[in-house]
Parts: sequence; structure tokens; C-alpha cells
Amino acid sequence: MMETKKERRYIIFALLVLAVYLSPLFILQENAHIRVHDNLDSNIAWYKVLARSGEIFGGVEGAVPQIINGLLSRNAFGTEYSVIVWLHSLLPTMTAYALSQALTRVTAFLGMYLLLKNHFLPDGRWLSLNIAAALAFALTPFWPSGMLSTLGMPLALWAFLNIRSGEGSLKDYAVLTFLPFYASIVLGFFFFLSAMGVFWLVDCLRKKDWNLRFLFAIVYMTFVFAVVEYRLVY
Repeated sequence: MMETKKERRYIIFALLVLAVYLSPLFILQENAHIRVHDNLDSNIAWYKVLARSGEIFGGVEGAVPQIINGLLSRNAFGTEYSVIVWLHSLLPTMTAYALSQALTRVTAFLGMYLLLKNHFLPDGRWLSLNIAAALAFALTPFWPSGMLSTLGMPLALWAFLNIRSGEGSLKDYAVLTFLPFYASIVLGFFFFLSAMGVFWLVDCLRKKDWNLRFLFAIVYMTFVFAVVEYRLVY
């Protein structure tokens, strides 16, 4: 119980640090300092263009009327199944940006903490190190439109390792299901899933065990990405 209380205090402290770090985005809004290159000058504008084009659900042959006299293919923009597209469609730009940052960094913290706690440094004496490492990871300066393409990998690895060890549950498959809606297979998860495939193959050769649950999990997440990113594979 004492360890649980200590763990809770550490987690609350880490989340407070994240809240302070993110607070300028919520308080200052349009006066906040944010990345310009490959962000304010492009991606953020693209989300708004797509939202106002009426082509969020446009067909694969659709076009965005505001650009190149309506000759730009709808497929040049992101999938309509991406959460970040809907944040910028439904909310003011800076509110959407701030919420996206918060969602990404909190998920990064929790994912890294669970990974370290359950699979690498499970002993209670490593609690402070686990929290510190997870917090440092969550504060990584990352490309905002990348979402959880890299910062979501620890959470995905946590779920895969649970399934690999035979301890997988619905929460692990929920992670593998929902991450593709806030990540990009192009920006990171193609390489991650490829590494998981190599990991599974090495396991097969070393242990002489097919571990079909692990293989299914890899194929399943790849399939979800293919559905979400169908504009890339259509």
C-alpha cells in the first residue's frame, strides 16, 4: 500500500510537470511560441484547408478546390480517420494544437512508464527512475503532426510484450486498435512493426515456438493501420 501511495504521488507530480510545460499553449493560445517550420507554415494550415474544403470524406478521386484550381487530389491530405484531423476540424486551431500536444505527451509518459515498470525495471526500488525516464521521454521535442508515431511506441511495445508473454488482455488489443488512429505508419510504425516481425521470427528460431498470439497481434495492428491509412494503399 505504501508503495502504491508513493507511486501515485510520483505520477501526479510528473503529470503536474507536464501540465506546467503545456500550460502556455492553453493560456496564451495564439500568443504562444510554437514551431513554425513544417508546422505553422504547412501542416496546421493543411488541416484547416481540408476542414473547409468539404472533402474530409472525399473519395479517392476527389479534389480539394482551394488549391491548384481544384486539381489537388484529396489523397494528398491525411486520412479522415486520424484524430488530429478531427481536432482541427472541430476546434479552434490553437485549442486543437494544445489538446494534441497534451494527448501525445501524456500517452508518451504513461506508455514509457508502463513499459519500464512491467518489463524492464519492475522492482519497486526503480520507481523514481521509471518515473523520471518516462517524464523525460514525454518532454521530448517532437514534430507535432507526427502525433504518436514515435512517442506511442513504448505503449505499443508494452502491449506487444504482454501478448508475447501470454499475459495479453483486451486492454492490450485496445492499445493496438486505437494507436493507429493517432499515429502514422509512414512516420514510424512501419519500422516498428517490421522490428516486431523480426522479433517474432527470432523467437521462433530460438524457442522453436510459433507464438501465434504474438504473430496475430503484429498482423492485427498492421491491418488496422492499412484500414486507417487506406489512401496510401488504395
